[in-house]
Amino acid sequence: MVPRSAAETSPVLAGFSVPKKKFRKSVQRHRIARLMREAWRLNKHSLYAAVPPNMQLHVFLVHTGTEMPEFATIQEVVIKGIAALQETATKQTLS
Repeated sequence: MVPRSAAETSPVLAGFSVPKKKFRKSVQRHRIARLMREAWRLNKHSLYAAVPPNMQLHVFLVHTGTEMPEFATIQEVVIKGIAALQETATKQTLS
């Protein structure tokens, strides 16, 4: 977590990446990135509550698999990641 500037309104900034080495076709890379963004959009709000108002969290999600995933799989992994981030943010807030 980093201190949030006055210009920043979002408590969490997220980035997404799919490596070209594992998915040569841009259509595949863009589809996976879109699925990751959608899973993030649907589930990010629970993480927002865990981030203190004066701090900002920077998150970067990288797909490392070699097979084309289903949305349900991506959403499950994103939810687990958000839960882990919530736990970490809560621990840092209490410290």
